[in-house]
Amino acid sequence: MKQSARAWTSLAAGCLFSLSASGCITIAPNTPGLSWLSPNKPKVQRASYEEKVQDAPGDPKNPAKLKMAYGRLMEDSGQLAEARKSYAAVVELQPKNIEAILGIAHLDQLSGNIEQAEQGYKRAIKADPNSALAHYSLGEFYATQKRWKESSEALTKAMLAQPDETQYRYALAVALVHCGDVDSALPHFIRTIGDAEAHYNVGLILQEEGNLADAERQFALAVTKKPELTAAQNWLTHVRQQRTNGTNTATPEAPTGPVSPVVPAGHSATPGVTQKSDAGDRHSLGNRLSVQQLEQSANQSAGS
Repeated sequence: MKQSARAWTSLAAGCLFSLSASGCITIAPNTPGLSWLSPNKPKVQRASYEEKVQDAPGDPKNPAKLKMAYGRLMEDSGQLAEARKSYAAVVELQPKNIEAILGIAHLDQLSGNIEQAEQGYKRAIKADPNSALAHYSLGEFYATQKRWKESSEALTKAMLAQPDETQYRYALAVALVHCGDVDSALPHFIRTIGDAEAHYNVGLILQEEGNLADAERQFALAVTKKPELTAAQNWLTHVRQQRTNGTNTATPEAPTGPVSPVVPAGHSATPGVTQKSDAGDRHSLGNRLSVQQLEQSANQSAGS
């Protein structure tokens, strides 16, 4: 039996050699699925060839994804012209790519092309009417223009499309306070940042607008609900001093020194802290500070 097996193996090898030598069959060294035939490449190496490298820069078969990532990198580094080229290339490949459309709109906003930026944000919504991000971006754009009614309408759609996104809900609460609808704003604030903190944030917005009487009431409620919220107590003291001195105007910046290091709410995703971008946008998407951080900052200032 062993001799028979050897004979068949020799015969098969001879046939394969003959066919290969005659040109009737060729074996490309890099042909997928046949590389295991090479005597210099053991079978165990196949696994390493087929493994996906986790740190590879995206799928080369998805150029839109790569261009989008490059565009973000360029925007973050301040190279806006290069960022625009990348976003435009993505839109050319995928005309309904929401992130790329919003990227171009944001670049227009940064460049001061307000009308063009607005049309860009609306274009994103037209491409995907159900996109929470598109509605949120338009709402935040309106907020930078102090078009609060339009902002609240767009942000309401964003919040309804994605109810669990606290950033959308917080931005809506801010817009509602600016529209004069504190009662509707408070539940959204409470859900995102807490009860006492909700009144504190409302107080900051009202103080910034010069509505000192209502701001004082909100700060007092915040202190009543959470006495350890030092920032609220500091602002309550400051507002009462303003009213006593007859200064019924908004303070553009927070009082310095032991009063409070907290800047009036910038009406952004950062509760109680103003965030400004290069375009003067006070609606930063990042750099959120927790209430605990605010309290620590206030305590440090009070102790200095």
